[in-house]
Amino acid sequence: MSGPLVSVLMTSYNREKYIGVAIESVLASTYQNFELIIVDDGSKDDTVRIAKSYADKDSRVKVYQNPKNLGDYPNRNQAATYATGKYLKYVDADDYIYPTGLETLISMMEQFPTAGWGLCSLLQYYKQPFPFILSPKEAYEYNYLGPGIFHKAPLSAIIKKDVFDAVGGFNNIRMAGDFEMWNRLGQKYPVVLMPDG
Repeated sequence: MSGPLVSVLMTSYNREKYIGVAIESVLASTYQNFELIIVDDGSKDDTVRIAKSYADKDSRVKVYQNPKNLGDYPNRNQAATYATGKYLKYVDADDYIYPTGLETLISMMEQFPTAGWGLCSLLQYYKQPFPFILSPKEAYEYNYLGPGIFHKAPLSAIIKKDVFDAVGGFNNIRMAGDFEMWNRLGQKYPVVLMPDG
């Protein structure tokens, strides 16, 4: 594969206080075959200037600005349209990822080629160690009859881009778009459960 294996997607809106730390956490990754796509949703502060200062120094960082404010989940979908990687990994502009996070997630996803997506930072399961794969039926049972997985935020997910595109991305449901997305993904695609990410 010629391009990056993973597209790290960072959506931003008035995050000047945090975005530098978020970007630096991605750039400090032990896994380096990535692109970092930052899509700003009409910030009124210095968020875009700060993001562009990193893009000027590192060709893996790409900054886009929406002509009008889209809102959280539509902007996450917009960011995915720019992605060229096999995997999508969200890292929000007010968050950060461990240096080994990308390496951990990708190595575990690659162990399970039939999986369409993965979730990390879960409480250890008493029946077996991570990572392991769940079929759609098993994922629903694990979520609704077991410890639960669909409550995880986008930061805890890694998704194959073709799978993301096939389900149409996130629906614009305030505060619940990720939960609803995991339910839709869980109906069709096996999921890998992993520890920290």
